Amino acid sequence: MAKAAPHERQSQLVDAAMEVIRDRGIINMRIQDVARRAGVSTGTVHYHFTDIDRLIYDVHTWACERFFAKRMAAVTEESDARDQLVRMVRSGLPENADDAVVVAMYEIDLYSRAREDPAHSLLTQALFDRQVALYFSVLQLGAAQGHFTLTAPALDIAQNLVALEDSYGLHIISGNRSTPVERCQELILGYAGAATGWPGPAA
Repeated sequence: MAKAAPHERQSQLVDAAMEVIRDRGIINMRIQDVARRAGVSTGTVHYHFTDIDRLIYDVHTWACERFFAKRMAAVTEESDARDQLVRMVRSGLPENADDAVVVAMYEIDLYSRAREDPAHSLLTQALFDRQVALYFSVLQLGAAQGHFTLTAPALDIAQNLVALEDSYGLHIISGNRSTPVERCQELILGYAGAATGWPGPAA
């Protein structure tokens, strides 16, 4: 069997760690759990990540990057701001309660806040700001294309949209039966429609 390249092995271990966080919670995650899930020795995990704190930081970094890359791809596939807006909303929520990437981001964020870890706070803030900037560009484009008549400053709308996604996302991964993914999308799109003066998203 061919030996995995370092970046491939790291990616494999990050994926395994996210699955462990999803299944056991970050408080209960151990290096042994990650190694077992990845099918490698604990020494292999320590080789790529000096300790569990480093592993958690890299998982947080990779999860944020993957999540944002998915959102960026969703927007760049469309040229009409109305389609971009709908795709943004749909890509901003977890696919379901078992979405390992989103669960990892929420778990690590709460864990790091309890420990008052500024490094993780910076990652969370950076992801928020990047998402707001992406929404801002979609709103500005929609106004320029004549599709949107914004009822508030574009920055305010963009920040509200990301905040709504964050809130509903937490309910989704918590298994709240009152907030299935489709319902959360409908509610966020309803706000987007009211904020842009375009009734399409609410339809």
